[in-house]
Amino acid sequence: MSVATLNNIRLQLGHCVIPIFLGLGNFGNLFTTWILIRTVKQRANSCALYLLCGSLANWFVIDTVLVSYFYGLDHTEPIHLYNVLCKLRWYGGYTLFMVSRCFMIAACVDRWALCSQNIRIRSFSQPKIALRVISFIIIGSMLVNSALLFFFNNSSGRCAVNPSYNLAYTSYTLAFIGILPPSLMILFSVLARHNLRMIRSRVQPIDGDRTRDIHIHKRDHDLIKMLFGEVLVFCLSTCPFPFSVLYNFITAPITSDKTPLRVAIETLINFIIQPLLTYTYCCTQFY
Repeated sequence: MSVATLNNIRLQLGHCVIPIFLGLGNFGNLFTTWILIRTVKQRANSCALYLLCGSLANWFVIDTVLVSYFYGLDHTEPIHLYNVLCKLRWYGGYTLFMVSRCFMIAACVDRWALCSQNIRIRSFSQPKIALRVISFIIIGSMLVNSALLFFFNNSSGRCAVNPSYNLAYTSYTLAFIGILPPSLMILFSVLARHNLRMIRSRVQPIDGDRTRDIHIHKRDHDLIKMLFGEVLVFCLSTCPFPFSVLYNFITAPITSDKTPLRVAIETLINFIIQPLLTYTYCCTQFY
């Protein structure tokens, strides 16, 4: 397979898949936001607040970063021409993505707290606590990602990571995308499921309350399953990206020795991973 063929496959994938993602993502996040706003208005719910904020963050991500990728298929993106736009594009995109991840982690923690036997832990699952956590997540994500303003520049003619910060960027990606988020999501989802099973095994309702008790626990169990599904999609779609960054870092010293065919293959694989796989989570959460 020739280099031209591989490059053409990459372009065709972008032209076909990204518009589908934009359509699914905008439609899905619109309805998710609408449903969650109605839920919050009817009865304030901490988990619904986290999911609502996560949906809004995903919406901003796909309508900024994903649109930028699509525009760059046939045009020169402004980020390659203006250093300020280069830095803001990656800083903004990574910050929104981190905010989205943290809201999902908070939702998992919230479900774990709700099912806990400890009254102090259960107190975390309150709307007023959720509003504080949401503010902390937004401010914290902006501060943590401020380092990205130094990592990226377009001094080489393309907006990319400054070689001097390759190690720092790789470490950041592995820690804040590949390790911590999926680990915390899985941990608290498993703990929530365990707590729910403990509650169901201890409660022995009388016949008159049996239907109501099963209904309540089934609803909580369904929410836990929904979170497990979202965590699974996140892990499958997002975790390959940090390892592709690690691979690029390890092979950076031999970049000049790579053949044009190998470069084309790696470019295609990287494009499939980022943006196609990475932004699957943001576009399919509703479904």
